[in-house]
Amino acid sequence: MELRASDMVRASPSSSHGVSVHPLRRLAPAAVLLAIIAAVGVAGYMAIERWSVLDAAYMVVITLFTIGFAEVHPLSAPGELFTMLIAVTGVGTAVYAAGRAVEIIVEGEMLGYRRKRSMADKIARLESHYIICGFGRVGHQVVEALENSGFSCVVIDSKQETAGELEARGASYIIGDATDDHTLVRAGIERARGLIACSDSDVANECVTLSARALNINLYIVARAGHPETEKKLIMAGANRVISPYLIAGRRMAALATRPVTSDFLDLVTHGGQVEFSM
Repeated sequence: MELRASDMVRASPSSSHGVSVHPLRRLAPAAVLLAIIAAVGVAGYMAIERWSVLDAAYMVVITLFTIGFAEVHPLSAPGELFTMLIAVTGVGTAVYAAGRAVEIIVEGEMLGYRRKRSMADKIARLESHYIICGFGRVGHQVVEALENSGFSCVVIDSKQETAGELEARGASYIIGDATDDHTLVRAGIERARGLIACSDSDVANECVTLSARALNINLYIVARAGHPETEKKLIMAGANRVISPYLIAGRRMAALATRPVTSDFLDLVTHGGQVEFSM
C-alpha cells in the first residue's frame, strides 16, 4: 500500500513538529494579562472616582509604567487602595513583558525566525531536487558535485554550525534530524527526485532509507554503507543503490597503482572540466 507524506502528517497528532514558532508568541501571556489589568484599571477609576475614559487611561498608564507624574484629580481613599492594587499587579507584569521583549531582541530570535521562514519558502518552491542527509566529509563532496552539475538540493544535518557554511554558499538546508519523518516532509520529499543518505552512522542511514521509502515509493535512494554487512540491510530498507566509500577508495587506489594511464584518461573525460563525457 502506498503511503504518502500528507497522509502521515494528517494522521500524526504532532504534525506541527519542526515548524518554527514566532518569537512574539512568548510575549502573548504577559501582553494579555497586562491588557486585562489595564482594562480593569480604566473601568475601576471610572467607577470609583467617576473619571472620564481619558483621565482613567492616563492614570493607568502612569501607574503601570511608573512615570511618577501627579494624579489628574485627587484620589479618594478607595481610589488610593485601587491604585496600589494596580501598581502591585501591573508593574510586575509590565516589567516581565519588557524583559521578555529585550531577551528576544538580544538573542536574535526574530532574525532567526525570519531566516527559517525564508528558507522554508525557498524549499517549498523546489521540484525534482535531491535531499542529502548528512553533511560530513562525504556529504560535502555530494553537495559540491550536485551543485556543479546544476541540480538543486536540500541538505539535512543535525549540527547547528552547518547552517553558517551552507548559508554562505547559498544552499538550501534544514537543521534537524533526518530520521524524523516530519523533517523529510519539510525537505519536500514528495517532490524530490532522489535522496542520498550519507551520514557517518550506518544505523542513521538505515532509518533514513526506511522512512524515505515509506514517504515516497518512487524516490531514487542512494545510501552509504560503512560496513559490508550493512549493504544488505539498506537494500531491504528500500535503497536503490548502496555505496561503500572504503571499498571504492580501495579499488581506486589499486587501479591508480596498476593502471595509472587508464585512470588518468577516465578522469580527464569524466571530470576534466573542459571536456564532459557521459557514459
